[in-house]
Amino acid sequence: MSVLVNGKQYELGTGETLAALLERLGVQGAYALVERNGEPVERERYANVTLESGDVLVVARPVAGG
Repeated sequence: MSVLVNGKQYELGTGETLAALLERLGVQGAYALVERNGEPVERERYANVTLESGDVLVVARPVAGG
């Protein structure tokens, strides 16, 4: 199954969760903001969101600064 993350194609196993994808990408879920198919996903749901082929994800890490 294939998903698009920040414009890059990734091949995933069937039933892979958003949390597992973030771990694979080296992004800590507690610090990631994710949009799936144009809709924001709450951090509390990352482990329960099963990705589907064709999903388009935007993953961002907020940066503090001043």
